[in-house]
Amino acid sequence: MLTSLGFILLGGAALAGLCRRIQLPTIIGLMIAGLILGPQGYNWLDSSMLTISPDLRQMALILILVKAGLAINLRDIWNLGRPLLMMATVPVLLELSVLTYLGLTVFELHGLEAVLLATAVCAVSPAVVVFRMIHLIEQRYGIAKKIPQLIMVASSLEDIVVVVVFSLVLTLVETHVETPDGIGALEAMAQVPIALLGGIVLGVLSGVLLAYIAKIMSPSAPTVAKTKVLKASQNLLKKEDTIHSVKGDTDGKQAQAMKTYMMTPQQATLLLTLIVATAFVLVALGNWLKPIISISGLLAVMIMASVVKGQVSYELGQGLNRMVNQLWIPVEIILFVLVGAAIDTTYMFSMSGILILVIALGLIGRTMGVAISLWKTPLTIKERTYCAISYAPKATVQAAIGGIPLALGLPSGPLVLAASAMAIVITSPIGAICMDYFYKRLLHHDEDLL
Repeated sequence: MLTSLGFILLGGAALAGLCRRIQLPTIIGLMIAGLILGPQGYNWLDSSMLTISPDLRQMALILILVKAGLAINLRDIWNLGRPLLMMATVPVLLELSVLTYLGLTVFELHGLEAVLLATAVCAVSPAVVVFRMIHLIEQRYGIAKKIPQLIMVASSLEDIVVVVVFSLVLTLVETHVETPDGIGALEAMAQVPIALLGGIVLGVLSGVLLAYIAKIMSPSAPTVAKTKVLKASQNLLKKEDTIHSVKGDTDGKQAQAMKTYMMTPQQATLLLTLIVATAFVLVALGNWLKPIISISGLLAVMIMASVVKGQVSYELGQGLNRMVNQLWIPVEIILFVLVGAAIDTTYMFSMSGILILVIALGLIGRTMGVAISLWKTPLTIKERTYCAISYAPKATVQAAIGGIPLALGLPSGPLVLAASAMAIVITSPIGAICMDYFYKRLLHHDEDLL
């Protein structure tokens, strides 16, 4: 297994770097590495690695939600207001509706599995979008109307919506609730609000507990309070120097006083470890309690991470966000390489025509949702067009959840995985190329804006 893991990391990093050099999303290179290393290629991966692939994908999904929770800034949500909430829900719900209808009619799936297929395909990918939005901010394109910020935050919120819906629908499918008279399905659907409420409560409680632990680990208070404490400590040091004529570097003492009120890198790493470990426990707890009460463990993970970020200081929250992004780098390589290794290329290419058509129709519904969300906003037609282009690429969520139905042995598993992989292969490079090509043509260059 260690040899296989080395092949995955080295081969994935090499092909990802090659794709980056030719201006393609690195995700494509990672999936190609999986095809080469997996059973469809040279079969250099140990069978045990493929056996634990579903567990590794679930770990990646949990880390995605931790990333999303730590990245969400409530101030951004408040400032962006209605367009943000609309962009986070309307496009994905319209695409979800279109794909569910196509799953029912084209692929003849039953209701729950059609929704499962739709949720596995419809989410936008922050892995492709966020990097380019940061580039737009650095190049000062569209920042006057906060277009990059809108797309970044909305894409993260949308992924949360999709993952929560997917987990709830998967629970219903696993329990085989769809019966001829529909009674079982109705009873199970009644558990959905209970699962959502349970996930929120569990996430808030665990987040408050972790935030309390963080404050014990460091006496750092929220930003405003911490600033007052630091100023008071600096003034005290100056007075001590004056009264006692203590020789030395006052600035050094002030720096030492400041360190007293800030968490060290080792403590921050330990806190992130506690957050990730708690996330695993929350998902496991949701599975353990399933026979008794429905609780969405995945929703609890996201709520927990966002509560922790909201309770700790701004600097610590930003530090945790940076560390989890660094942790995501090897996890992303493993995730997408294993997805490429799990793809049945024969089946996928045999269904390629109909899958491409279904994905395209879903994107039409998504584009209509973007137009509705940005209605009566200050954005011009060109700017709205760029928002629609930026909302097309799919990758991260599809890789994390696309193989789960297959791992559970569901009849629709191969179709869901093939549709997820095809969505990544088609939309990720096309969307990335269009975003890079059109931003100078569709967005205003706000060079004078500070």
